Amino acid sequence: MQRRTFAWASGRWGLRRHTAAGGTGTLGRRSSSAAASKDREQTTAAALTRNVGIMAHIDAGKTTTTERMLYYTGVTRKLGDVDDGSTVMDYMQLERERGITINAAAITFNWKQHRINLIDTPGHVDFTFEVERSLKVLDGAVALFDGSAGVEVQTVTVWKQADKYKVPRVAFVNKMDKPAASLPYTVDSILKKLHTIPLVVQLPLGKGKDFCGMVDLVAMDILAWAPGSDGLEYSRTPLVPAGGGARGDTQVPPLLLSKQLWEEILQARCLLAEQVLTLDNHLLDEQLLADSLDPVTLPPAKLREGLRRITLECRGVPVLCGSSLKNKGIQPLLDGILQYLPAPNERDHGIPSALKELCAYAFKVVHDPQRGDLVYLRLYEGSIRTHRGLYNFTRGKEEKITKLYVIQADELVEVTTMTEGNIMAAVGLKNTITGDVLVQSATAAKAARKDLEGKGGMVPAVLEGLKVPEPAFFCTIEPETAAQQTELDHALQCLSREDPSLRVSVDPDTRQVVLSGMGELHLEIIHDRIQRDYHVRANLGKLRVAYREAPTIPVTLGGSLDRNLGNKRQFVSLSLTITPIDNGQLPQIKLSPSVSIPSWTTAADVLESFRGGVDIACGQGPLLSFPIRNVQIELVGLVLGVGTTMAVMSACVSETVSKALRKTEVRLLEPFAQLVVTVPEELLGTVLSDLTSARRGVVDEVTSHDQIATVTAHVPVASLMGYSTALRGITSGSGSFASVFSRYEPVSRVLEKTITEQLRGYV
Repeated sequence: MQRRTFAWASGRWGLRRHTAAGGTGTLGRRSSSAAASKDREQTTAAALTRNVGIMAHIDAGKTTTTERMLYYTGVTRKLGDVDDGSTVMDYMQLERERGITINAAAITFNWKQHRINLIDTPGHVDFTFEVERSLKVLDGAVALFDGSAGVEVQTVTVWKQADKYKVPRVAFVNKMDKPAASLPYTVDSILKKLHTIPLVVQLPLGKGKDFCGMVDLVAMDILAWAPGSDGLEYSRTPLVPAGGGARGDTQVPPLLLSKQLWEEILQARCLLAEQVLTLDNHLLDEQLLADSLDPVTLPPAKLREGLRRITLECRGVPVLCGSSLKNKGIQPLLDGILQYLPAPNERDHGIPSALKELCAYAFKVVHDPQRGDLVYLRLYEGSIRTHRGLYNFTRGKEEKITKLYVIQADELVEVTTMTEGNIMAAVGLKNTITGDVLVQSATAAKAARKDLEGKGGMVPAVLEGLKVPEPAFFCTIEPETAAQQTELDHALQCLSREDPSLRVSVDPDTRQVVLSGMGELHLEIIHDRIQRDYHVRANLGKLRVAYREAPTIPVTLGGSLDRNLGNKRQFVSLSLTITPIDNGQLPQIKLSPSVSIPSWTTAADVLESFRGGVDIACGQGPLLSFPIRNVQIELVGLVLGVGTTMAVMSACVSETVSKALRKTEVRLLEPFAQLVVTVPEELLGTVLSDLTSARRGVVDEVTSHDQIATVTAHVPVASLMGYSTALRGITSGSGSFASVFSRYEPVSRVLEKTITEQLRGYV
């Protein structure tokens, strides 16, 4: 693929080699042979920028949709295909071989004088963290749905992540060309499973292979694509009742203008207008003053404004439809991104005034063999330029950016300056990792902390680090030869910096290196990358499930630490209580009101030290060295010698908590997943029997749609190892499944004994 240069010219960002004309209907292409200078300053108005992600369940068509966007906006000259391995966004060889997205890939393009920074996120559950860190820096998202499947299990997960960061969304019901595709079915599942209000703004024209376009219920137009085309040419024709005729560059079949269809369109338009008037008081007041509440005659511009306000406030979701594979509906989706999703300056991130000059968030680190570590940044405030001194707000370190790049999937276009609202990659940041915040100076950071303290310590989401999910599986890894140990250590260091959901540790007994990850596929990909990218031949041990341990009996215990460090005596005496709780959460800490805080320190410092000691002790339980969960640890008594450091107190806490955990009774917890299996109805009995007997599953729900049964069950994660092969065998390849972590549950005493013996190597 030819290299592209990205430059600011004529009041817009553009790719010098080819850009979109940005018109409605038939799209044109323009090319320029002039090369843009790498040092040329590039700026764009925040109001004309959209930072958007595409999120969905695996195989909903995210990457195919993105590839169509790139083609219609002029970034590429041919349509990328996932099956052929010719996509721009899935540029890793592993992604092309497996046909799935592994890394969230970013790219920038123009559409109708707007700049769109787009991130294509993975859909597989093992790479949920990629979605999480992408959504945190995005202003809007496109949620894709398979029109024949509706809301799927991973869709619910990524939707909750978007809810967490209050990201406005539009929905795109894809694959409307499939025989079983149904817009009403998908809309109903959005309403029931995602607990949001779907606002249908398009109706499909034709069903299955006859799908040829859609009705725009806002503008009251018919959009139709020529059969067999690459989607560049389409017509927009104003709607008229049956008998009036409708012709454009592409002929609209008379059937699509029948009386029945016209009535369906009017009914859908009325429902949309009523929903918007109900949800948007501003529009309702306007129409009441104008004495115009007729939903059919509600002006498209007013309706669009109301939809935008509703979307930005996350009170509803506009629903569009199309078929990315068949090249239909992408241009209206691009229009919808501009019309309904916010610009960066339309979202209030609560950033302290002291950081208005510069505030950037590091959401990803990628190791580049030539350039070194690339840190992906979202710039919330101010502007950033190369060779400027920065300050890491999170780590208290001075930093400097040596080079800045606009991200074009696997290609980078060097620039010297970037402005507010943009996403970029930076080189030269030595101490910055995922979740860190960069500001202009240490002085600004100090002022911001003081400002936050004055507001009760409430930290805006932008300044918070990312919560990394707990690993579900682990295995050992070792090089084939001892001579490659150093290279393996380097590879693991780079990969764990790139991917915080990968955890590398050393077993204290065997001294083996242990990898912990989100699932089988996650660890397989890591293993492949070690061998391909870093050229280290390594062997993985047997895959194990990451269990947890939980105390079942309350314990109160005291501890003390008395030692001399240098010429100073360090003395700590404390007592704490361990109480089991049944909420499936990480260890919780509590400071009793009876605890007396010495005048020479603060409650915040004591609490931080207490938390540090608890975290260390709960990292390895007394039963099988798995982390502790389901516990509250309360500090009920404390005596600190004058001048005792918080590090010494933390060590005393850790030692006391470890002793208390050994005194209580500890049970083993195993992870459960919510499993969704889709099979033909005639094979339902076989699948249910396998789930409930061989895999210890509990079936929650069985539904059926178009002769396809969907089983929802809760199943131990351990029993899902190898399930893909097993399901393929019992359904002759016609079944599919998806799973997502659900919760931890205690195992029976018999099973606990079996697991203990297996993990200790007795059997």
